[in-house]
Amino acid sequence: MTNIEVVIPSVLNKGAGEKKFSINASTLGDAFSIISDMLGDDFKRRVIDLNGKPRALINIYINGKNIRFNNTGMNSVLKDGDSVYILPAVAGGAELTSNDMVRYSRQIMLEEIGYVGMEKLKDAKICIVGAGGIGNPVVTQLVGMGVGKIRLVDRDVVEISNLHRQHLYDESDVGKVKVEAAVQHLQKMNSNVIIEPIPISVTPFTAENIVKDCDIVIDALDSIDARYALNDACFKLKIPFIYAGALGMVGSVCTILPNETACLRCIFPELSEDEMPTCSTEGVHPSILYLVSGIQVSEAIKIVIGQQPSLANILLYIDLNTLTFDKIQMQRHEDCISCGVNASKKLVQIPPLLVEELCGRDRGKRTYTVTPAQIKNDLDLLNILKNAELQGYTITSKGNLGVTVTNQNKLLSFLTSGAATIVGAKNEDEALIIYKNFTNGFNK
Repeated sequence: MTNIEVVIPSVLNKGAGEKKFSINASTLGDAFSIISDMLGDDFKRRVIDLNGKPRALINIYINGKNIRFNNTGMNSVLKDGDSVYILPAVAGGAELTSNDMVRYSRQIMLEEIGYVGMEKLKDAKICIVGAGGIGNPVVTQLVGMGVGKIRLVDRDVVEISNLHRQHLYDESDVGKVKVEAAVQHLQKMNSNVIIEPIPISVTPFTAENIVKDCDIVIDALDSIDARYALNDACFKLKIPFIYAGALGMVGSVCTILPNETACLRCIFPELSEDEMPTCSTEGVHPSILYLVSGIQVSEAIKIVIGQQPSLANILLYIDLNTLTFDKIQMQRHEDCISCGVNASKKLVQIPPLLVEELCGRDRGKRTYTVTPAQIKNDLDLLNILKNAELQGYTITSKGNLGVTVTNQNKLLSFLTSGAATIVGAKNEDEALIIYKNFTNGFNK
């Protein structure tokens, strides 16, 4: 006899959860007889009609392939190690198609995911904030795994220096808006996933709109101020938040559950943007990015499926130099300004524009981002291009979500959200003047 695995979803198991059986059977009919004896007449009545064939709403898959596409039916011969799934057309959550069963068969057969877990993944909406070194492998994995909806957020454009670690992009993407280039590649990978690109900076004034309506937020940022804003928004909206950071040869990951675990400010209460090292000054090994991002994805999948994440109240610290993984227990602090009993709720006047200096680009030129406090998504890119032509700039990249223009001294990228990156300005005031000259009072 042949040893096979038969998987029964909870709905066919009297609501007692998904059940897996290891049995010996030569044909599908033999397997049904054995399983029916184990589960009783009610199971057999719900699955098989009076002619001994599967009922119309029952789908049976052998290694992800629906038996309705072969001519042998219940006489299908089984091989050692085959997996048989007996599934009603609707077993809760988003219905899986025959194509889904084949495409995702290698993860559906995992006990940790299963059919019901795959349904939940297809129903989920995950926000990935950052489309750079960490965001690249995160979004690639989640799109490949078939998460139903993904919101991808980034304010930046692709640079040649990104390509050694941000493998979602290629040389033809240099100068393009990251989220736009990413979506173009990801849709070729899995056209069934809905991807929402948002080209905007994360600030205390934009964070809530960025993460609202999402089931989970994954942090793939490189700015501590933006991370704090994201942390605060997720805490307020009660959205699980999975942090990761990486620099050089080290990285760290932690899962934050609002009102249950330590938040990001409990873990890192007083970090300053000005004092933080960055990959543009310290460098980063691509391998550490894949390690922390893979752990983030694992944590996100557990939360979606309904399992307890492994890094709740635990900061995982990874060092590639010694290949060590250290777990550090975290605790929530009552005096935390984000999640403590006296958390700050003071009203802050919203400025029309936020200016932030980034690490120097293009051989050390000073670089600034200018971000509207309110997300509008209606900056006229054609007007930007006309102004660029009038001021002697040349177009290096033009897309639906943004444009990049340059002259001998400066490189400017404008996004439909109204955000801009300005390389080569002497100071913050000049960056604002350049921005306003190009946008013609967009934020008045």
